[in-house]
Amino acid sequence: MTTPRAPFSPSLICGVRSVHIGVTQFENTIEFFKQGWGLTAANVDDGSVHLRGTGPDAYVVALQQRARMEILCVDLRAWDKAAVDVLHARLAAAGASDLSAPANIAEYGGGYGFTVRDPEGRLLRILAGDHRHADTQDAIDRPRKISHVVLNTSDAPTVETFYTQTLGFKLVDRSRRITFLNCNSDHHSVALVPGSHTSLHHIAFEVPTFDALMRGVGRLREYGVNIAWGVGRHGPGDNIFSYFVGPECLPLEYTTEVQQIDETYRVGSPEDWTPQPGRMDQWGATPPPSPDMVKAERSVEFSSEPF
Repeated sequence: MTTPRAPFSPSLICGVRSVHIGVTQFENTIEFFKQGWGLTAANVDDGSVHLRGTGPDAYVVALQQRARMEILCVDLRAWDKAAVDVLHARLAAAGASDLSAPANIAEYGGGYGFTVRDPEGRLLRILAGDHRHADTQDAIDRPRKISHVVLNTSDAPTVETFYTQTLGFKLVDRSRRITFLNCNSDHHSVALVPGSHTSLHHIAFEVPTFDALMRGVGRLREYGVNIAWGVGRHGPGDNIFSYFVGPECLPLEYTTEVQQIDETYRVGSPEDWTPQPGRMDQWGATPPPSPDMVKAERSVEFSSEPF
């Protein structure tokens, strides 16, 4: 299915569709995402499960039983099959690593796409024409979609060049620590955090309102998972956030009210995002991230195995 183009679409990619995660605590993690996080099972296979939000995406999280917790693949949706082919040609010309041929996707959700590794070895799948759900009414306390993924990188300039010049993301902001990359009307869909090694920083899920975020926080607290940072409001993106540590140290975020931008948005610099003394967000209402959150934001690595 072709995705209708948004009014502002600087890239042939239009967002993060889903993340594939290998877990050792398979049943426990499924239960967390269903009962705690608010996703529902869209498809169950032997040794894997696909979980959806309330939005049209076929699924937003796919879990597989593995020997260790690791990110297996990040799915990026292109606008249509023609965009998939253009991106493949561009990656081939750039000599991208582990580039597969475009083909129909046999697994749940279907579509047409290919896989490629970014310069630090993260496996990406670029796809279009996949299944879209028709029942997409917002729920008061459940995620709609993946808003963004944030990546720790030991070679930020090279990775930024790959995502902007090759994949077509647009640089929209730099804070003191983070580079924010845009591909649709949401302020950012990918962000990069310089560090000592390659890993996942966190996965952010969009909920429809501030009230929905707080109700989700309440459900997680009843489930036994407390806030690890937040509730607060970021500077770049202006989004409200609350962070949690999921099973096996998985770093997760609920977010809402993400700033909507267009081609007139001025790229921000670190000087634009200097917080008030003693604050890490606009509100300054909560303590800094917990030690468990800081650990989680550095702990989950990307698999080097074939997907």
